[in-house]
Amino acid sequence: MAFPTAGGPVSTRPRARAPRLVRFCLLAALLGTGSAPAAETAVAPPPLVRNQYLRISSSAEISADLALLAAASTLARIEVLGRSTQGRALEALVLKDPDPAAAPLRVLMIGSQHGASEPAGAEAMLELARELLWGESRELLETLQVVLIPNANPDGRDLGRRSNARGININTDFVRAGEAETRALLHALARYEPQVVLDSHESAVLKRKSLGREGWLTDFEIQYEIANHPAVPDPVRALSANDLLPALLQAAIAAGHDANRYIGEITRIGQPITNGGLSLRNLRNTAGVQNRVSLLLETRLDSGEQTYATRGNIAARVARQRRALESCLGVVHRWRTQIEKVTALDVAGPFPLAAGYRLDHHHPWIDIGLRRRDSGALVAHRFPDHRRVESSDVIEPPPGYLVVAGRQLLQPVLDAQAIAYTRVQEPRTLWVRGSSANFPAEALRAPTGSLLIDLDQRRGRQAALLLEPNSPNSLFRYAEFATLITAEGPRPVYPLALPSAEPDPAAARSVH
Repeated sequence: MAFPTAGGPVSTRPRARAPRLVRFCLLAALLGTGSAPAAETAVAPPPLVRNQYLRISSSAEISADLALLAAASTLARIEVLGRSTQGRALEALVLKDPDPAAAPLRVLMIGSQHGASEPAGAEAMLELARELLWGESRELLETLQVVLIPNANPDGRDLGRRSNARGININTDFVRAGEAETRALLHALARYEPQVVLDSHESAVLKRKSLGREGWLTDFEIQYEIANHPAVPDPVRALSANDLLPALLQAAIAAGHDANRYIGEITRIGQPITNGGLSLRNLRNTAGVQNRVSLLLETRLDSGEQTYATRGNIAARVARQRRALESCLGVVHRWRTQIEKVTALDVAGPFPLAAGYRLDHHHPWIDIGLRRRDSGALVAHRFPDHRRVESSDVIEPPPGYLVVAGRQLLQPVLDAQAIAYTRVQEPRTLWVRGSSANFPAEALRAPTGSLLIDLDQRRGRQAALLLEPNSPNSLFRYAEFATLITAEGPRPVYPLALPSAEPDPAAARSVH
């Protein structure tokens, strides 16, 4: 059915059907040698459906629905990961086959980091949970443990905003980890140690303050991106780019959608085109450098200037996102053996601290279709192609780091990031890397309370990227940490060295 638009084209996309009432059977307890007949119990549809798509679900409604699902199935349980700035629970719904012999691949899916601005992720995950518990996808739980965090920004959702209650975009807080919501999501990585992470978003076709002012709308439907920082271990990055990403796009296209690798936000005609951000400030790359397959899903957030069957086209948006999530689980299921293999490999060797997008001289232009804001007509535009990634500042990582100063600032971040360390219990002499090739190592007297970080851990590369002053992702690029580095005083962090001889305590330099 076609629906008229407000000054735009008629929509030819099929109207999304409301999810059917999910039903399941509770088997009666066996009595003697007989059994009682199975009793059919109805599970209410998600709150968005119960509200007839007139508004998005509130955080309280989402929490109540998660409780409903957990009470209705032995395969589901709720775990509270933390509290938002305003005290709302950040909850995970853990879905797993109860077979104790099973060793499933662990998949973490996160929705609606951008609160009320991108609400479809939470709604889609409530539908996805029903499909996994009682639908045709139930068999996936025999090989996958699926952890859903539908409502990653509950304050933003209830306040009707993109940011959290403090006005911070939690989606770019994964280096500093200063927000309660960010710390809860990092805690989820440590708690479940998933091999696969998917961060689900919506991307607005109408950017009122930028591209929309020029009279254009983007026309993407489903986009995927992988963890693309060059410090992501090579086996994980190769599997993600060469196998998983093509499989995800193929699955979406086979389901009747337009799909492509993520194109960075287009805010003006003629701008350079890139893929997703290369920074550890986003969850995707933070998880990726921890040697996980880490994915971004972006589905279209339709223009508010058109008229749809449901408010904001929310029914179709949720259906689109749910199908993309289901496709992702199907791809992960098919590639689970390879995913398990690459995420279990030891990570060693040099890696780059920095990366940036550059013009691809072999493919300098890319044509992208945009729609006219006034008529909806699709018009091809030519953009400079800057999707080539260039790495720099390659380091041979040290065996570890010694934190001697600013511990009151650095330790909470290490804890939030789940970077393991030990505390120096009494003054100790250690070899640290020297300041030049002529002095490759020096003995340093570490004071009591110093922190020793061994890089032989899942978060070893992440620790280096956060603690190396030259890293674009360094904590010392933030004002409160930058004050720790002075020309006169000792460095707050030293990379360790491993010379052949034990250091001489008498010759060691002391720091305080």
